[in-house]
Amino acid sequence: MTTVTAFPGVGNRTTVAGPGLPAGRVSISDRVLQKTAERAAADIVGVDAKSVRVEIVSARDTAAVRVTTPFPVPRLDDTEAVRAATPVLEAARVAQTELRSRLTHLFGREISRVDLTISGATAPQRKRVL
Repeated sequence: MTTVTAFPGVGNRTTVAGPGLPAGRVSISDRVLQKTAERAAADIVGVDAKSVRVEIVSARDTAAVRVTTPFPVPRLDDTEAVRAATPVLEAARVAQTELRSRLTHLFGREISRVDLTISGATAPQRKRVL
């Protein structure tokens, strides 16, 4: 089992230790964790990573993640897609659970909480025929 803990006195660094790992430290800056979380959230939600904002609050053995993102919805004039779409609240809960699981795996530490704030809606662009 690998354990990730806050590295005392450095603030934005973590140290990784566990059985089978060589002696020493592995430091990962908060910026790397933030970018990783932004890309994972964008992938799971289905939006451009540039539109996702992430804040990570670390504790000793866990972290909480706050994600602010627009959420994809079908074009409102596409009645068939609107009928087939999963309700936003249900889709957001699924994304929240999946993001927590993925980040726990990627970071190698428990993610105790994922707060997901939907900042708007994004619809697929219409394709123009020339």
